[in-house]
Amino acid sequence: MINRILFTSAIILLSACTEKLDIKPDQSMVIPQTVADFQAMIDYTDILNAYIPSYGEAGADNYYITDATYNGLVLNSDRNAYIWGKDIFPVKDIAVDWANGYVRINYCNLVLEGLEKLTTGKGTAAYNNVKGAALFFRALSFYTLAEEFSKPYDSATAATDPGIPLRLKSEMEVIYQRASVKATYEQVLSDLAVAAELLPDITTFKTRPSKAVIYGLLARIYLSLGNYQEALKNADLSLSIYHELLDYNTIDPDAGLPFDEFNDDVLFYAKLSGNGLTRMATMIVDSLLYRQYQDNDLRKVLFFRDGAGGIKMFKGTYSGNSFQHFGGIGVDEMYISRAECYARMGDVAHAMEDLNTLLRTRWKTGTYADMTASDPDDALRKILVERRKELLFRGLRWLDLRRLNKDTRFAKTLKRIVNGSVYELPPNDVRYVYPIPADEISYSGIEQNVR
Repeated sequence: MINRILFTSAIILLSACTEKLDIKPDQSMVIPQTVADFQAMIDYTDILNAYIPSYGEAGADNYYITDATYNGLVLNSDRNAYIWGKDIFPVKDIAVDWANGYVRINYCNLVLEGLEKLTTGKGTAAYNNVKGAALFFRALSFYTLAEEFSKPYDSATAATDPGIPLRLKSEMEVIYQRASVKATYEQVLSDLAVAAELLPDITTFKTRPSKAVIYGLLARIYLSLGNYQEALKNADLSLSIYHELLDYNTIDPDAGLPFDEFNDDVLFYAKLSGNGLTRMATMIVDSLLYRQYQDNDLRKVLFFRDGAGGIKMFKGTYSGNSFQHFGGIGVDEMYISRAECYARMGDVAHAMEDLNTLLRTRWKTGTYADMTASDPDDALRKILVERRKELLFRGLRWLDLRRLNKDTRFAKTLKRIVNGSVYELPPNDVRYVYPIPADEISYSGIEQNVR
């Protein structure tokens, strides 16, 4: 399957070049030849900023669908994913998260290899921007794939737990075996460390990465690793560069899609991949989740719309369209992540300060009363409630469930009822790791995940 994916990415690469670069008289010579050419490639947002893995969101607990919607799903993979089935991606069902992740990775490898072959422009700010961006997008792809197709990081077993294939070269004929979870995260962190040295603090275009974005992604990664000191440090670094929050009082609650895709909250813009489960037109918001929003909390009217029979549907995406959810990095995520880290490290005052700074921009002007906490545990519980309410449908809930299930205070059994049958996903179940697509196993012979 990866072989087919790489062939597809080569076609995409050629398409990107012919669309964005000058066409030479000899079509065989349509190849990137300058730093500017490679910048045009790395700005190809239809590949780099789209199709962030979304099956984790499909398996999470923020929504449900009706039996009629379930029965009408076209793909077996969607039906299987909704009930956390043993086999998710049967032969000939394209596993979009896996496929698109490796298309993006190979695209980045082609850019990195092309940059190395240049005879001019190396070491310039323009060159560094392109190289840093390619490393960032490759790291983002490795990380998001690992969060679906590998076990959650456990320092005791990470060196032997199977991670994902770390494709670092563009040769189509090479089969990469699965690296360990430890090696996978080491590669992600290594790519990001180099990228952080190359990129500017902030960029004009929110589709491009910057130091603030890299620190934001590192904060997310270290949170998933349970390294709260590093998560705090990187969230703080990101916020020290850019900390503006969108005031929800300025947004029209009657709009079908209230939020602009490049609003003040958006640090880095990307979209989740689409699938049959995560379409806003059919996802019904979990009623217990909806009832947690109080009347003066503007998220209650900006995030949700009324559906038939009193149900609530989600409309509060930052993606700018109703087909794909926002899958980027937000300033609000940095505040709530830093607050969590403060609480876990016993700093209640700073934890609640960050939480209140965020929530003041979410409530109707003049109605919000700052929250307080009696101790670090109380602060942590309140922050995690608000984290779920703030960051829903961004591809983050699955990551949070995987990490929080390790703590008995926050472990949760998920349940769905379909056509009268009850399906459950207990905490730390092996099904929190998605199976490698059947086509990939057949082609490469790599190890399959236990289900």
